[in-house]
Amino acid sequence: MESDNLVDIAVFTFPLQAGIVESILSSENVQSFLNNQNGSIIVPNSGARLSVENKDKERAIRIIREAGFENYLLDTD
Repeated sequence: MESDNLVDIAVFTFPLQAGIVESILSSENVQSFLNNQNGSIIVPNSGARLSVENKDKERAIRIIREAGFENYLLDTD
């Protein structure tokens, strides 16, 4: 999902992983949105997609990296 205000920054095979990261971001006052929480665990990049507002993108990426979940980040510029 990408729009003027939202950008996908990570994809998770398992919804539990996505929920953990969503909680971490929330604790840092970064609002995030999960899409496709029940995506196939067989097809790569079809799992739960984490989106944030474009203004929070860089901060969210930094928080995710610091929390040790960098492997789930999409190629972000």
